[in-house]
Amino acid sequence: MEKTITVKSLALANISKKPYRTAALTVLVALAAGVLFGTLLLTASIKGGLGGIKNRIGADLMIVPEGYESQAEGVLLNGEPSYFYMDKAVEETIGEIQGVAAVTSQFYLTSLSESCCDFPIQIIGFDPSSDFIIKSWSLKNVLKTSGEEIILAGSNITTEKNTLRFFEGRHEVSARLAKSGTGMDNVIYADLASLQKIFDDAKAKGFGFISDGDTKSKTSVIFVKLAKGAKPDSTAARIKGTVSGIQIIRSDKFVSGLVDSISSFLVILYTVSLLVLLITVLTLSIVFTLTINERLREFSILRVIGADFSKLRAIVFTEAGIIGSIGAITGIGLSALIILPFNFVISQKLNMPFMLSGAGQIIIFVLVSFVILVTACLIAAIAGAVKVSKKEIYSGLK
Repeated sequence: MEKTITVKSLALANISKKPYRTAALTVLVALAAGVLFGTLLLTASIKGGLGGIKNRIGADLMIVPEGYESQAEGVLLNGEPSYFYMDKAVEETIGEIQGVAAVTSQFYLTSLSESCCDFPIQIIGFDPSSDFIIKSWSLKNVLKTSGEEIILAGSNITTEKNTLRFFEGRHEVSARLAKSGTGMDNVIYADLASLQKIFDDAKAKGFGFISDGDTKSKTSVIFVKLAKGAKPDSTAARIKGTVSGIQIIRSDKFVSGLVDSISSFLVILYTVSLLVLLITVLTLSIVFTLTINERLREFSILRVIGADFSKLRAIVFTEAGIIGSIGAITGIGLSALIILPFNFVISQKLNMPFMLSGAGQIIIFVLVSFVILVTACLIAAIAGAVKVSKKEIYSGLK
């Protein structure tokens, strides 16, 4: 039985006859597709993490000991273990200042890797009675009864049967915290009484910390919620005039500064992606055009046996579409295999807030990247298709 010759079969036959050229073009398309998909996914994830920062700070002002602004931001953004302290009496003083509606404090305790978990981890103590930040992230309502611990685990913290191991002791996790895309996902939170008990028990067993454990007279950071109509600058000035040895971080300025630095990084990502895409289109266009001269005899024979110019153009575009489809699927797949399983490591290396996009958004990025790369290949084939249309009948047989 004779096999019917179609535009698709001719295109596939030509692609298979030139394996090295086809492989090179496919790799080029795959590179562009991988870069484009990676750019879309990374930028969306970084923006998601930035949104998490805005939603999770939950305070207008953050107050830390003087000189420790960068360490506090490291905990907030990346969960980097750190410790610094100031007099806890400062919290009560700030609560009485005009323009302050509410205050709450947190105590930073940093474990030694050989004493606790598999790596140094930030344990943060908070006061449930005054807290207006942490409990709102909890995936379930947490109410403390007499003698009961409150242990809240960030979304990136690994638990075993809903428990955590601290210095040979097991502690039940009261609730998991919703993912924020910030360093807070890598932190364990405990009420101050439980934190003090963990510290005292560990110390009694000979374990150590690289930070203080005096939760009664010291604190690490104080969060301030302003009263309605209060101005951040004027309230910060009053606090500064009342309390010495502190540094005040305005949440809105912290976020805006973060936005500026992230925007610069995103511009670089977009620029690289655009350049790779342009280089791909130009290279493919040149290759497709040059190969028309090599295939002039082939196209002339097709004209002799009855193929019109539209069929010849269709062959050129079909070849471009096939190469584009294979390259796009390959590049997107490889990019996904790199980013999705290792998104936590990537977020740490970027040193930026990072919340991986959901499945629905990822699928959209896959489709968008695929369509853009296939369209780019078809655009690159236009010059070659036009050249085929201009050739005289039989010119390739001379």
